[in-house]
Amino acid sequence: MEHDDEPIQLGFAIPVSSKGDIGHASPAWSEWDGGKIGGRPSWLNPRDLPQSPIRCKGPCASQTDEGEAMRFVAQLYCPADDTTENEAAFHRTLYVFACPTCCRNLEDDSEKRRDQLSNAVRVLRCQLPKLNDFYPPTGKVTRWNKHTSAHWATITGNDRLNLCAVTGQCSKGKCPKQKRWFCGPTFQKEYLRASKNVSNGGEINLPSIYHESELVVEEEPEVTRSERAESPSSSSRAPLFPSKDITDTDADLEQSDLNALTGTSLARAATGVTDPNTLAFYARMAIGGEEDDVRDQVLRYSRWTEYTSGGGEVDETEKGGGPLWISSNDLPSSSETEFPPKCEYCGAPRKFEFQLMPQMLHYLLHYGESGEGGVQKGLSDTDLAILLEAKAKIESGAQLPPGFLEQHDAAVQNARNALLGGDRGNNSSKGGLDWGTIAVYTCTASCGDGSKVSDELGSYLEERGWVQPSID
Repeated sequence: MEHDDEPIQLGFAIPVSSKGDIGHASPAWSEWDGGKIGGRPSWLNPRDLPQSPIRCKGPCASQTDEGEAMRFVAQLYCPADDTTENEAAFHRTLYVFACPTCCRNLEDDSEKRRDQLSNAVRVLRCQLPKLNDFYPPTGKVTRWNKHTSAHWATITGNDRLNLCAVTGQCSKGKCPKQKRWFCGPTFQKEYLRASKNVSNGGEINLPSIYHESELVVEEEPEVTRSERAESPSSSSRAPLFPSKDITDTDADLEQSDLNALTGTSLARAATGVTDPNTLAFYARMAIGGEEDDVRDQVLRYSRWTEYTSGGGEVDETEKGGGPLWISSNDLPSSSETEFPPKCEYCGAPRKFEFQLMPQMLHYLLHYGESGEGGVQKGLSDTDLAILLEAKAKIESGAQLPPGFLEQHDAAVQNARNALLGGDRGNNSSKGGLDWGTIAVYTCTASCGDGSKVSDELGSYLEERGWVQPSID
């Protein structure tokens, strides 16, 4: 992934083309790009792994001895050696794990809720220099297997590197009946139950594993930012008030009449909300067309472009690089003493690097189940035009006649479902995961040299994430 001139990059989920090539399963690192969502983590360092399943540190941890085992959500390959001048960041991958309980069931108590928003996800970072123990120095493959944990299990005699058949993390032992490795009895039983429901060599559907997709990354179209997001009245779009959707009287309204009308605001009529952050989110996410459809984006990437001064003010010269928040509620504090905390390993500040979008939930929870290839349905041209107009018109104070909201209930629901996934989290067999967006903040020095750091996480360093809940 390159980051030289483009501040915003978008990630999209596509079907897995080959089980053997996704993530770091291939040692041909010159061909790595993007990452993966769902499935099992593909470890950059296959030897010095976290020694137990990644567990939640949120409120659910107080209800159990260890905290709930988190689910692997996504990983992103994003080298930082040029940016940081740290040669040990030549290879660099970030991993996101989420707690399905704490991401979904938020506490009412404000203190517990804030703790939940910052701990419902855990983010791990692993990096390696170009010359390392696991990958060929040229990125080309010639009989290479040092990139696998199975290889290092044999070389080191560490059976735990035979990864769990469910989670893909360090195992605790081998089941003599199933002849597979597992990281605990819960996952051992889960695999046994799931395997009994498979016939004729079909794929085992494991409740703890989300559907797997490749993650491809490309630049956000320039037209998205400059022409459509800022000037949503382009004549190339569908009419704002199609006659089939409103009364004959309303259909005769001239654009100039809007400024004199009173009643329900256009923003609420179009989207059901008046929150400026939600409006901005809708407008940015609704962009689409034959050449620049970005409505299915599952990730937004803008590494460290947001700068916060000591007074908590955003530097205007770099404004726009931070998260695209889904609402004005449940935001992290801009105070340096609160969130994100400075890197505990080197003391460098952490800044925003990327965020996971609500569209990702569709691919994690429902991919391949609809009979349509799992592709999320986009927004119609009519609904798209309404959303794009909403942001501009609410800022100008335009009003619509009473009754317009009721007549557009269907369009409102279509918009929310298409952009945010109206059925998100309803798949109980996959853990009921839910979020509005997940923002990830990382060490701006990208510290570390790839050596083992701790008994708990091995060579994997911990970064910080923030979960903003979905809007109802």
